[in-house]
Amino acid sequence: MREIRIKIDENDYLDFLKASEGYNLTIEEKILEIINYYVIIERKRMKFDKGKLKPLKDYF
Repeated sequence: MREIRIKIDENDYLDFLKASEGYNLTIEEKILEIINYYVIIERKRMKFDKGKLKPLKDYF
């Protein structure tokens, strides 16, 4: 497991805290949810990019 530290100003922290509490999550749980969502999206994007057709100019 890795430790991640970020610096955000107090207003951003309080806004994120409110958003997290709105979903009945702690800040840590909300950040983990965001990271997991991002990883899923990136993996799907990478899969899609691998299966994408190349432009015709790349074949000649």
